[in-house]
Amino acid sequence: DAVRLGMLLCSSAGNDILYDESQIEQGRNFCGKIWNSWRLVSGWNVDASVPQSESSRLAVKWFDDLLSKTIETVEDHYSKFRISDALMAIYKLFWDEFCALYLEVVKPAYGCGIDKATYEATLGFFDALLRMLHPFMPFITEELWQALAPREAGERLMVALMPKAGAVDEAFLQAFEAVKEIVGGVRTIRLQKNIPNKDALDLQ
Repeated sequence: DAVRLGMLLCSSAGNDILYDESQIEQGRNFCGKIWNSWRLVSGWNVDASVPQSESSRLAVKWFDDLLSKTIETVEDHYSKFRISDALMAIYKLFWDEFCALYLEVVKPAYGCGIDKATYEATLGFFDALLRMLHPFMPFITEELWQALAPREAGERLMVALMPKAGAVDEAFLQAFEAVKEIVGGVRTIRLQKNIPNKDALDLQ
């Protein structure tokens, strides 16, 4: 899977493929990211008494819209045989948005359970991401898809349908991007000025 991913990442449309071992390392690191994100999610305990927080509700809506938008983008790349571009769109969605942001927003506090609605939505997102990644990384995605839920005899990700795009709220996505920029700006200032996270800041 790491080799397949690495070769596709350096195979831009219309150009010769120049082998670069660092791309294979990138593929290996991505395999590790996928595996570790599943370890995180599968380790959560569902607590039926815990209500869904507003931050989790908004995160679920945001990622659902972003997933649908990315599916549309990927399908467009496929129609134009831009395989590497399709992979990069999925790669960024998984690493930059699902792992680096979505999971960080919805993960429960240490030792606490997660609400059922957020957990089920997260499993649904994971399922869709594995389906999208499967043509590029068939081995790790099949392994994790089998572990994601009980499967019937002979049921395989290899012949499962690709996820379909739903309605996309562009205004909501733009508003969420603004929030991401604000959070990123605050984090940058904290690093530059060496301000601890525990110290509250006044934002203007």
